Amino acid sequence: MAKDYYQILGVPRGADEKEIKAAYRKLARKYHPDVNPNDKASEAKFKEMSNAYEVIGDPEKRKLYDQYGANWEHAQNYTGDIPHGGAVNDFGDFHFGGGGPAESIFEHLFGGGARGGRVQMNFQDMDSMQPRDVEKVVEVSLEEIDSGTKRVLTYQTMDAHRLQDGVTTVPTTKKVEVKIPAGISDGKKLRVPGKGAAGHNGKAGDLFVVIKWAAHSQFKPVGDNLEVEVPVPYTTAALGGEIRVPTLRSAVTMKIPEGTQSGQTFRLGGQGLMKLNASRSDLMAKVKITVPKKPSDQEKKLLKELAALEKVTA
Repeated sequence: MAKDYYQILGVPRGADEKEIKAAYRKLARKYHPDVNPNDKASEAKFKEMSNAYEVIGDPEKRKLYDQYGANWEHAQNYTGDIPHGGAVNDFGDFHFGGGGPAESIFEHLFGGGARGGRVQMNFQDMDSMQPRDVEKVVEVSLEEIDSGTKRVLTYQTMDAHRLQDGVTTVPTTKKVEVKIPAGISDGKKLRVPGKGAAGHNGKAGDLFVVIKWAAHSQFKPVGDNLEVEVPVPYTTAALGGEIRVPTLRSAVTMKIPEGTQSGQTFRLGGQGLMKLNASRSDLMAKVKITVPKKPSDQEKKLLKELAALEKVTA
């Protein structure tokens, strides 16, 4: 079943040129590949709506579409508006076998002579086609921050290319492996030279990778250190003893004094997060006293004796 171009753009058949243009602008901003990198569904939607606008956004093509529906292109070929042998590429850009260039939808909407996602400029506009930096955010777990890791980034840039009559930009997919050093700070930027968008002079800008620490289920950054909540049985807290404290690497043993209170914090030196200078921050173990949900009969008996004793000594 042929696709309804009006339905694709979400406009009625009686919509005027202004309404159609506004509808396309709204969808273009939502589904453009630059806004949705590596999103195949958005890319397909963008191509579909661009093809729809190329037809019903053009008064002559729209007349043919309204008259012949899905067969409008055949009717147009017979009228000679489109040279025979033309084909549509992956970006919805029509290649002509011998005719002159057609006005594209992006030129009509945004100016600059865009053709199906390619922006064409005159040579005097080349100063605005300089190399451009690209910024990508990478989320990294605390375990990876502690040990160091790598990420392979696949992303798209709009690279400038020279043409006989000007310059054009085309989407270019790039793949880069980025080494993330142990101890890198949250929000820190890593620079990868020459991996940004290329300008008309052939040189490319830089890729900046912004490191974002991922939230952890156990550990919480507090200043330069890490904090972890440790459950401690009420008997151990009262009498003192040893408890096991988790770290990003493995659990360690820590002694607590008798009479330890809930919320009390103990510092474990060098058991926190790796720093860039190869030292480690401290781990702050915050005590959370636990009590049995269903004490046994013997535990109840002993607790009652303890409660009676506390009344006597109070």
